[in-house]
Amino acid sequence: MAKAKSLAEAKGCFACHQVEAKVVGPAFAWVAYKYKGDPKALSTVSHAIEHGVAGVWGGMPMPAQNVTPEQAKELASWVLAQKPIAPPKAS
Repeated sequence: MAKAKSLAEAKGCFACHQVEAKVVGPAFAWVAYKYKGDPKALSTVSHAIEHGVAGVWGGMPMPAQNVTPEQAKELASWVLAQKPIAPPKAS
């Protein structure tokens, strides 16, 4: 998993995400919580990393990232392996 975290650092993921806190995008732990138990989680998250996604976590879209399909899958696996934390309730 250290290799995947290094990949996340190298690809700039931490510019918009942190493990347990919202920055621009959701915390990785929130993503792990949202997809916990979902059999399609790995493909959903890796697709979002590779191709971008909008409307899942509010109005801020995540653009497609400059990663290979294998890197997207490695990053998604790492994100989903975080300790799941429920995001705060919207007020």
